[in-house]
Amino acid sequence: MADKLIFSWQDIEADCKNLINQLKNTPIDLIVAITKGGLPIATILSNKYLNDTHIITLQLEEISNKGQANYQANKVKLISPLNTYPIKNKNVLLIDDVADSGSSLKEAIKLINKHQPAKLTTATLHYKPRSHTKPDIFSQKIENDVWIVYPWEPTST
Repeated sequence: MADKLIFSWQDIEADCKNLINQLKNTPIDLIVAITKGGLPIATILSNKYLNDTHIITLQLEEISNKGQANYQANKVKLISPLNTYPIKNKNVLLIDDVADSGSSLKEAIKLINKHQPAKLTTATLHYKPRSHTKPDIFSQKIENDVWIVYPWEPTST
């Protein structure tokens, strides 16, 4: 079983602040949150740092052996598509909690780019080097074999 790394809300707040510091000169008109994990982060960024920037969601599900050490998603299933808020010619920040396999991030980038944003910036709180999609910015690099538990998840995961 993989070691667990349990983050508190204070840890998340510090990581969100780190992301904002990296985004200082990046224009952001809209946030797209990959749900479920990206939504709490998008809410913190929007409410505390980005003057209530609009948030829209995209729900993807990785089909894999989740919960097992060193799992990699085999494919990604679209659960809920982008809503009708216009993305074309907007500066979009795509946010998720972790780039683990990179499959969800890769699929989200593909879906958003179909809507022709002016610029797409990707961000995650945490990044594992095994991810085949590296976000533009991230707060922390995490060991590949560590299981991350966020404060919005049950700790028994």
